[in-house]
Amino acid sequence: MLCLKRLSRILSTHLPRIQECQSRKCHSVFDFKELLQQEKTDNFTVHPVLKEHHQMAVDVIKEHYLREHVLVRARSMDLNDRALDEYLGSLLKQGNTLYARTEDGAVAGVCVNFASSQVDPRNLRLYAYYRQDPDVKDFLCFTAKLQETPNLWEAYQQKKIFEIKMLTVLPEYRRQGLAITLAERSKEQAIDLGYKVIRMDCINPYDYKVAERCMLQCIVKFPLHKLRGPHAPYIKRSSELNRFVRVYVAAQPDTADHTLLQRQIDLESLIE
Repeated sequence: MLCLKRLSRILSTHLPRIQECQSRKCHSVFDFKELLQQEKTDNFTVHPVLKEHHQMAVDVIKEHYLREHVLVRARSMDLNDRALDEYLGSLLKQGNTLYARTEDGAVAGVCVNFASSQVDPRNLRLYAYYRQDPDVKDFLCFTAKLQETPNLWEAYQQKKIFEIKMLTVLPEYRRQGLAITLAERSKEQAIDLGYKVIRMDCINPYDYKVAERCMLQCIVKFPLHKLRGPHAPYIKRSSELNRFVRVYVAAQPDTADHTLLQRQIDLESLIE
């Protein structure tokens, strides 16, 4: 009789928890993949940015990506400088940039992709040296320093690294999985073109989530105030804009430097 009372007490205590657990829907790895795919919508189509689309892409990037950039906000930069148009144009000329379009033809987002070699940061720093606007000069030097931190060309022994450089979706089309779609299509394009290492630098509070959804691996994380170099601008440690930079990478197994990845990269040796 005593045992029955104890059993009744135990059931009354734990039965609600058991029912709650049974009511939860658990997902396998394949179910989780399907959930991610459900975020993607068929209302958009992805296209390459051709020469006739360059001005459109520049305008979208300046309005919806650069205005939210940490350095642009910190310096209250004027985005009408011609040097910025020339820099963005040089990225678009490579032909790897994609944009998303709605069913009625409106532009919904742009993903600027660029296959960079080890000389590109040096060339960009040299280009910045002759700019007149100090804010633009600092922005270009900041971009060059970030591009070579860490030096993935040496780490993975590759002549070129495919970079997902600037990804933005217009506000009215956000939270529909479009950023993930653009990043995934960029990955597929990089693989089709034969690039073995894909890089995505994440600074703002939400772009790293896109990288993780696309199964990129974070190899290093550091605060912006540590990103310094010749003529590179400084972000104060105490600044509210002193965010973390997360460098995400997808690399084919035969290119992985396992020693580099296992020791999680010594930051002090990466930031020159």
